[in-house]
Amino acid sequence: MHLSELAAYAQEKYNIREQSRQADFPGASVLIDPNTGKWAALLMRQWDTDTGTEIELCDMKCGQQSLSEFSDPCLSPPYRMQGSKWIGIRFDRDTDPALVYRLFDRALRSGEQRGFTVVLNSRADPSRSEYRDTPLPFSKKPMGNGEKRFSVDTVIHKAVEIIKAVVSPGADGRQGPARIRQMRRLYEYGGSFQDECRIFYKQGQFMADYEDDVPWQGDFQKYYPTYHDLRLEQLRGYFTWRTAVRRGEFQPIPSSAAYIYVYELLNGIGASDVEDRLKKLREFETGYLDSGVGDPGMRKNLRRWMLELAVVSGMPAETVRLYADEEMLRRDGALCALRKPEEHSDEEVFQALTVLAGDRLASSPAVDKYGAEGRRLFAQCWRQALKDHRENARTLFTACFGTRRAARWRPLENAVYYRKKTPPEMNLQLNECRAYSCRAGVWQEHSYPKTSFDKKKLEGFLHEADRRLREYLKAGRSLKEKPEEAWAAPYIEAVIQADRQKKAEEARPRVTIRFGALEQIRRDAQVTRDSLLTEEDRLEAAAPEIREAADETTPPSQSVGESPLSAQQAELLAMLLRGESVKSRLAARHAMPTVIADGINEALFDLLGDSAVECDGQDIVLVEDYREEIAGILGGHME
Repeated sequence: MHLSELAAYAQEKYNIREQSRQADFPGASVLIDPNTGKWAALLMRQWDTDTGTEIELCDMKCGQQSLSEFSDPCLSPPYRMQGSKWIGIRFDRDTDPALVYRLFDRALRSGEQRGFTVVLNSRADPSRSEYRDTPLPFSKKPMGNGEKRFSVDTVIHKAVEIIKAVVSPGADGRQGPARIRQMRRLYEYGGSFQDECRIFYKQGQFMADYEDDVPWQGDFQKYYPTYHDLRLEQLRGYFTWRTAVRRGEFQPIPSSAAYIYVYELLNGIGASDVEDRLKKLREFETGYLDSGVGDPGMRKNLRRWMLELAVVSGMPAETVRLYADEEMLRRDGALCALRKPEEHSDEEVFQALTVLAGDRLASSPAVDKYGAEGRRLFAQCWRQALKDHRENARTLFTACFGTRRAARWRPLENAVYYRKKTPPEMNLQLNECRAYSCRAGVWQEHSYPKTSFDKKKLEGFLHEADRRLREYLKAGRSLKEKPEEAWAAPYIEAVIQADRQKKAEEARPRVTIRFGALEQIRRDAQVTRDSLLTEEDRLEAAAPEIREAADETTPPSQSVGESPLSAQQAELLAMLLRGESVKSRLAARHAMPTVIADGINEALFDLLGDSAVECDGQDIVLVEDYREEIAGILGGHME
């Protein structure tokens, strides 16, 4: 919240304009109570040269009893003013506007001059058929000579007599429906805010089933609006609008009037039980806000109140989560993921970092170019730093987000809500990072307050991680190195080295032997080999068996003796002895001449002591010096 919002509230509600103070106090301004002419609030703006940001503070004249009544972190003793009537308020993103507005209302009430407004039936124009209010405001004109002073009780007594005379039914029926007149008589003047809530509840119950048929006209603006703030024609317009809403027809109406309907549901007016209240509040959100008919600015308050109503009503956690603010649940989920990253996936940890540090991380070239790999490395950097980093015995998570704290929680305090009885003692664990408890009527919220977040430290860690991962992955332009972020370097480098080693191991060739499949591989290889053999190859392979058979059947005169030659080698030598070329025979068998020649020479070396044939790489020829010996080896005769 900013001071400008308080100034706008003061001008809109009380017609109080922010006024600059003396030149000796630059950056200061005041809001002056029009009833007393004295300061109601001192607004101070100071520039912090260390952080380069503007600090906004306020001293407000609402009484120091407010500090004990509202134990909010933004409240403190006054910064500049003196005395028990003043308190200090710090303005930042966590300051609750509703609380500030309430305290400002209190500051003005403490100095206001008591008076009253008498509303009379206007009969100035008998031709007008519609009822109109005629306000008679309290006069601040000083009394002249001869004018009498009356006590407050006397004035109120006289006013009541006038009101009773005015609102009594008339013959022309222009005083409005009797039900509305009766409801207005239930109002009690001069009470506290809780009295206002009680009266609203009483009037709402009285008007719970009322319907009307006069369309709403005009505008209406009021903080914490109630029935009493509406004129007669506005009341009839509101109840007509409410009648349509209950039928599922959502029509435009000023937001302040729509808030009255929300207050009714919070108080159970027009709903059977808590489940019905929440159901109708959700229908209002869908039909009035989601459809674009109403002001979307109501959604934040509506979501907050639905959550608070579900909690104080003792609903189970799974039901409460259905009505909680989505942004709050996203933040809690991110905190849970970063607190125990080992229980979450890389994607969940990375998304948690973007939720708490901003979406800027998702546009890093390390992520944009490498996708899942880049997100995995960022997640690993957080896991490594969370495991190893310690700062004054605090983990990185604690350094960035603090510890879970218990703070006073005031559910539905910024709504017109009547607390009929003290709530029972209870505990509700909404998620791992948020819980609610009630003891002796005092509520507490257990959570990680945003005021404890050190966003600068988190952003510094991620900036250094982004810088080093860009260099490692060679992605995008280089980021500037910052000395204050050097503490994060060891954890990021450990992740990079582990990833580099992993990739090196994955790049090595791997051989996997399945010993159970070796026998099948041998059988398959044998089948393949047999399919590639020619008839001659098969004969050669069968030569030992043929020779053994020949030894048993061939007569001694036909035996070739113990020849060291294979059948193929003997056949080729026989062709050479007859003067035939073996080139075509070798080509038909796809045999290599040099290999065949070496085989023949090796087989006959023990008998000849020299080479029997020669090869030029294409053909084989017989060494003539050993013709007779070869012929003898082949059997002494050739065909």
